[in-house]
Amino acid sequence: MDLYRYQVREISEYAMFTLDPQGILQSWNAGVERLLGYSEQEWLGQPASIIFTPAEKSMEVCASEMRKAQESGSATDIRWHRRKDGTEFFANGFMTVIRDDSGAVIGYVKIMSDETARKQLQDSLTESNAALEQFAYVASHDLQEPLRTMSNYAQLLTKKYKGKFDEDGDRFLSFIVDASQRMSTLIQDLLEYARAATEEERPASVSLDEDLEAALTHLTQAIEESSASITHDPMPTIEVDRGQMVRLFQNLIGNALKYRKPAEAPKIHVSAEQAKWEWIITIQDNGIGFDPQYASSIFAPFKRLHQAGEYPGTGVGLAICRRIVEAHGGRIWAESNPGEGATFSFTLPLAGRPPKSHTPSMVSSGDFKKSISPDFS
Repeated sequence: MDLYRYQVREISEYAMFTLDPQGILQSWNAGVERLLGYSEQEWLGQPASIIFTPAEKSMEVCASEMRKAQESGSATDIRWHRRKDGTEFFANGFMTVIRDDSGAVIGYVKIMSDETARKQLQDSLTESNAALEQFAYVASHDLQEPLRTMSNYAQLLTKKYKGKFDEDGDRFLSFIVDASQRMSTLIQDLLEYARAATEEERPASVSLDEDLEAALTHLTQAIEESSASITHDPMPTIEVDRGQMVRLFQNLIGNALKYRKPAEAPKIHVSAEQAKWEWIITIQDNGIGFDPQYASSIFAPFKRLHQAGEYPGTGVGLAICRRIVEAHGGRIWAESNPGEGATFSFTLPLAGRPPKSHTPSMVSSGDFKKSISPDFS
């Protein structure tokens, strides 16, 4: 046995093995014993269907994977699998077909990694997000009611008794009204933040042009009041959550309108560029800009670079943008200098929003293809 095959047999982090054209196991490595519990003697000659669940459909699932590998050269699956002792584990698997010089199938290579811990963490985060959303709904309703009562009575007092108090009394009433309104806005923003990554709307293949135009329609009043000029490149068609994309564009363009220079009409351009694995969407403005040292921190909840009296808002808008982008499998960042405008960019995967069960692979299929020999015995 040469050194390479010996090294493959001794790898324990990944289960690596070969199958014949009928799906019978032909080779073994230490990872098979660690992940699946089979010794070499127990493993060789068994049908590969022994590792699939559910048991009553294991042969069908195994045959389906081999068929997909034949049709496209390889097949990837992320699913629950079965160990020798009957316990289950969540694995990321990659199968590639092996052909002879004439193109006939002579076998398959399969590699598996244990992703159970990552799956459990993901499920825990999903449950936490659901609990967060539920809490946000309850908190919003329960807090809004007494707050609305306070605000209404404060406004009634202002309307009925303004001028009958001394100057301090009128000012104190004004403080109560302003504070209750700010609190109401903050509660609504917190609810929106909680919902940003947990909404159950199904993604659909849509043109981002439509989402951008919808956002601009929502911003019509702010655009007209500021005499803003907004242009954009053609946007891609990609699988996204319609509602969240509209909210994302509305928040980012709304920020550009808000933080404009006092004596200069806003000029905003939205561009789209296709990179290797993703789309890069950029919103560039000619506003007041900000110190680059805050480029990362501005996406944190409640992070504000200005006093509330200077510019309205709660500091949650960009945090919502980050949650939306990350829920779609992308990244978001900002670049700016004081007085030189700001550029906000975010990415979206070419394939669109990943499914909620998506778990990143630990090893790429390209690496598998380059490094695997069809014979580990």
